[in-house]
Amino acid sequence: MRPHHCTLHGGCCTIFTTMPTRSRSAWALLLNVFLLSSPGPTDVGRGVLGQEIIQVKGVFDTVYLVVVNNSVQKIFAFNHTVSRDKTEGVRVHVNVISEQAKSPVLFVIRQQKAVVSFQAPLMLRGLYQRKYIYQDVSRTLCQSEVKSELQMQYFYVDVSTLSEKNASVQLYVKRIKHFILGTAEPFKFNATPSQPQYFRYKFSDGEESVIVKVTSDSVFPCSVLSIQDVLCPVNDLDNNVAFSGTYQTMTKKGAITIQRKDFRNSSFYVVVVVKTEDEACGGALPFYPLKEDEPMGLGNRSKILTVTVVPAVNSLAYVKGVLFSLGIFLAFYLLTLLIACWEHSRQQNKRERLLGKMSPPDQCDPLLAGSYNSQSPDLYTGSPACPSYGSCENGSTLGSEAITDSMESDSTYGYME
Repeated sequence: MRPHHCTLHGGCCTIFTTMPTRSRSAWALLLNVFLLSSPGPTDVGRGVLGQEIIQVKGVFDTVYLVVVNNSVQKIFAFNHTVSRDKTEGVRVHVNVISEQAKSPVLFVIRQQKAVVSFQAPLMLRGLYQRKYIYQDVSRTLCQSEVKSELQMQYFYVDVSTLSEKNASVQLYVKRIKHFILGTAEPFKFNATPSQPQYFRYKFSDGEESVIVKVTSDSVFPCSVLSIQDVLCPVNDLDNNVAFSGTYQTMTKKGAITIQRKDFRNSSFYVVVVVKTEDEACGGALPFYPLKEDEPMGLGNRSKILTVTVVPAVNSLAYVKGVLFSLGIFLAFYLLTLLIACWEHSRQQNKRERLLGKMSPPDQCDPLLAGSYNSQSPDLYTGSPACPSYGSCENGSTLGSEAITDSMESDSTYGYME
């Protein structure tokens, strides 16, 4: 067997040898497998404007140092297998090494049913158009629904810039193992304004509503909790998180109740975004820069949070609680009514007994009159209260003297002229 030599043509290696046919086929097969598995350039082409386009087969969990300018553009092609029962997320991390103030590096991530684009350094606007520039940018890719048991998904990361000078960036693509949230399983993560996080939760069988709770040990920086439907793209930046779904600002605790009927595919995204400023949460605003259009200082805008999804109270429990409360109120009112009726009856009986004991006595009855004076004259007639034919107290009758005196005394009154 004579030695062989290799000649490169456009990044591919062709072997020339005089080995037997079977040996040549085996060596060619091994070489092709090696070339397909290598992360080096696989294709070089030209764009419409004459720029060089280099396509690279990307590998997960590998840090790439990418150098581009207005004449060179690079495309990283990734693929991964996704199962229907277990959905994994993909996160793209970018770090700008060179100074790219005027001409940022553009990243366009093309998926099967979505396109995500951003620039690095990433510029976000605050209140009164304050500028905040972030060198480290991380974005989670939106995952489409998987209908088959296993599905191969492809996506491409395009890196380009309009800068004439070389722009150096680090590119890192990794899989997210904890992309699916479990019921009552806390998960801790870190987020910044340029590195938002979102996860997916799927309702289990018989689960109608859940409560999404997000907690943090620190009050600031201010953050946003958003619940969005499983659609692409996901609004996960400070300048667009309020455009879809339900959201609330939070400092240390936040919670949103979610019902299954509001989501057609029985799943939703839990999006957590850290705001560039704390004004929305009652915090102080930084001083305005002295120079116009000058970037603001970033400070420490990193926040550690914990997300937990717990089952909420179902409709049957609500009905039971309402009925229990109504039962307590009805029992209280019934008891009050019974006490009032009993008290009314007791007072009525007491009043009747008192009236029976304190009825007015007969004035001429010596046994019931007591200390009543039968000889007391009437206020109008002047005659005694007891009639003359009866006896009062001692049974004696009026004498003629009293009558005569009364008549004589009455005759003394008259008119005088």
